[in-house]
Amino acid sequence: MFSYFDYLLKQLLFEKYPQTNDDFADIAQITPKAITEEYRKFLDKVSIRIIIDMFEQEEYVNAILKLARVERIIIALHIIQGMELKEIAYLLNTSVDSVYTQKNTALKQLKAELEKIN
Repeated sequence: MFSYFDYLLKQLLFEKYPQTNDDFADIAQITPKAITEEYRKFLDKVSIRIIIDMFEQEEYVNAILKLARVERIIIALHIIQGMELKEIAYLLNTSVDSVYTQKNTALKQLKAELEKIN
């Protein structure tokens, strides 16, 4: 399964870890942890941009930005963009159950934060 996010991730990694020879020859030298961390940072930047563009009220943006990185990504992609949980699980390289649990945790935290504001 190839997605635009996969393409952007590869571009990000090649910028961060430039190759002198064939771009794909030394990709195995990049550890999976580094890829996951860089990828999640990238997805987080995309999520933050989605959140800022979507909400005009600063308190909503701030409430979402208080969430953990993965929770922000899930909220931005599932709630705002309408992606399915299985698609988000694929992007985050995790299980659908994990995404579902993190989504519910994030929604509870958002509800509590917004109740404090109101």
